[in-house]
Amino acid sequence: MNDETRKQIALKRYQMISPVLAEPRRLQNEYFREQSQKEHLFPHYGTKTVAVSTFKSWLRVYRRRGFEALIPKVRSDGGRPRRLGEVEMNAIRGKCKAYPHLSVQKLYEVLLQDNQLGTPPICYNTLLRTVHKEKLLPEVGRKDVRKRYELPAFGELWVCDFMHGPSVEVGPRNAKSILCAVIDDHTRMIVGYAFATTENVSALITVLKEAFLTFSLPKRLYVDNGPAFVSELLLMACAQSGISLTHSKPYDSPSRGKVERFFRTVRSRFLSGLGEKITLDEINEAFSLWLKEDYHHKVHGGIDEKPIDRYHRSIKHTEMKRLSRAELDEIFLVRHERVVGNDATISFKGTIYEVPSAYTRQRVEIRHPVDDRESLHLFDNGARIAKLKPVNVRENARTFRPDAAKSEIRFAKPGMER
Repeated sequence: MNDETRKQIALKRYQMISPVLAEPRRLQNEYFREQSQKEHLFPHYGTKTVAVSTFKSWLRVYRRRGFEALIPKVRSDGGRPRRLGEVEMNAIRGKCKAYPHLSVQKLYEVLLQDNQLGTPPICYNTLLRTVHKEKLLPEVGRKDVRKRYELPAFGELWVCDFMHGPSVEVGPRNAKSILCAVIDDHTRMIVGYAFATTENVSALITVLKEAFLTFSLPKRLYVDNGPAFVSELLLMACAQSGISLTHSKPYDSPSRGKVERFFRTVRSRFLSGLGEKITLDEINEAFSLWLKEDYHHKVHGGIDEKPIDRYHRSIKHTEMKRLSRAELDEIFLVRHERVVGNDATISFKGTIYEVPSAYTRQRVEIRHPVDDRESLHLFDNGARIAKLKPVNVRENARTFRPDAAKSEIRFAKPGMER
């Protein structure tokens, strides 16, 4: 297992604990029990189930030491069998068939008393995973009930989504505008917004960076399962900044009801007043003005007060976690890998860049801000090494000096044969 695979496994672990980073212990336990019933696809390992105790250990080490603590270490018990034998499995199946109403805890005690769990006996969590995987005992389930909720303070939960808007002029052509908006659950303030012509991770990160810079970091970010929201860049950024990233169930737009209701307001109160021909810059300017003069200063039916008033009251009692623009730029750097050529150059987005000659013929990592692809930096083991600049072939030609001994030309004397 190489370092990249270990990092991907750590990202998967963070993704699984992220939805409950800021939740109370009761909700964490409910979420972990629910997730332990499912199979999850992991890099390197494939599809497997995860025990509740494992979820709790990931959450505990992440809170203590951050993202690096989730990177798997080399197992000390490599090569040792960790599976139940056929004899033990037959005993477990028989007990479950004979006593279908036993709890797993009681089943473990009975099997342990009868010495039917191997030598040395397996642990309780191994039996729990086995029983759930093979569905040896009937499961007592319950149906989820959707209830109205509201977080108690600003920054506890932000909800983000995209909305398709009208056609706008972009240079000589027309394109569909797409609004990316972030709403605070408690105050209904729109903390981040921008119309763009794409629904990709670049449009999303541009909005989130400005929102984090202006209003501080939220505790939770709730999004859907679109390509931009499941990107590794967003996952890594939330992991490094300590934000709980939660995804709604597929095709469950009602779970993001507050931002969907805001989009309905945008269509009825903002888009209805726009002219037919408008540029992308003009629609962004008009939308910003509409938020400041209309939406934020009108009584919101969901909270029976103005969003701006509730925001100012809430932040007086809320602890804010802020990052500088430089720190945010570092967190939201887009990562790429390239192999350095024999001439100490790499190609990126159609441009050739110079790389220090020590990295010739090596695979290197380059990073750039999501909104500035030309600001490339070389990284080595997570450390920033140098800013890369495009190749200047004429400047390189002036500094080129061939070996004089190899370039010396000798002429034969008259009358002498060559």
